[in-house]
Amino acid sequence: MYSNDFTTDEMVIVCMAREIKDYDVMAQGIATPLVTNAYLLAKKTHAPHCTPMFHMGNTYVLETRPVSLLYFEKYVSTWALRFQHSGEVTMEHLPSGRVTVEYFRPAQIDMYGNFNNTCIGDWYSPKVRLPGAAGIPEVSITYKKILLYVPRHDKRCFTPKIDFVSGVGFLDGKTTREQMGFPGKGPYHIITDLAVLGFDEKTKRMKVISLHPGVTRREIQEKTGFELIIPEDTPTTEPPTREQVRIIREEIDPLNIRRLEFLPADERDALLDEIIESEMPK
Repeated sequence: MYSNDFTTDEMVIVCMAREIKDYDVMAQGIATPLVTNAYLLAKKTHAPHCTPMFHMGNTYVLETRPVSLLYFEKYVSTWALRFQHSGEVTMEHLPSGRVTVEYFRPAQIDMYGNFNNTCIGDWYSPKVRLPGAAGIPEVSITYKKILLYVPRHDKRCFTPKIDFVSGVGFLDGKTTREQMGFPGKGPYHIITDLAVLGFDEKTKRMKVISLHPGVTRREIQEKTGFELIIPEDTPTTEPPTREQVRIIREEIDPLNIRRLEFLPADERDALLDEIIESEMPK
């Protein structure tokens, strides 16, 4: 039974979780509570045998615990199936294809799925210095399934030209990944607060797969800095079920940590204070 009471963050999490298949091995980066929510939701519902690999010590974890700011690292390290150092990650499970799924959050992305997590503006004198590419260049050319998510769909993110290529998409739409010798298939889907996006098989341009309830074709185009492919028969995204919403709110993230990726700075600071206060020993 579909829910009539869901928030945008819950819509995004459910769409992200739907991309996970049973027995997937799912890597996660740093400070991405939406990804944690999605992985745990998939594991608690349709993909019980999937295995998250969290960034703390590159740990494989079979058990699930609620998302936490103060104690999640403790939960992960306590219930870890295995710890790995960075050398193992780079030399073993990238080439072996052990990890089947990973989500990234781009600061900028172009119509061909190339994305930037390094800097805004000129490299030598940037307006904003971002966290950096880390392992994105390697995995974007090797992973079989790259997934992206954007909590706030706007023209600053969806831009005609990105300032730095951290992750490789479909290049210029003409040069193929095969010609470049890249074994990975490139970005698959992008989940935003407005839609599920993919790429046209022939042109490799970004394409709307489905629009979230209440979102119009005009709205998503106006918030995108390049022309999207929007089919006339674009369906509405399937909403969350009541059970999915209950699991997120009661079992996975009762502290609303997921909302940190959606809020402006002042509201985010207030929520951080509230979360930390609720987690501190009394």
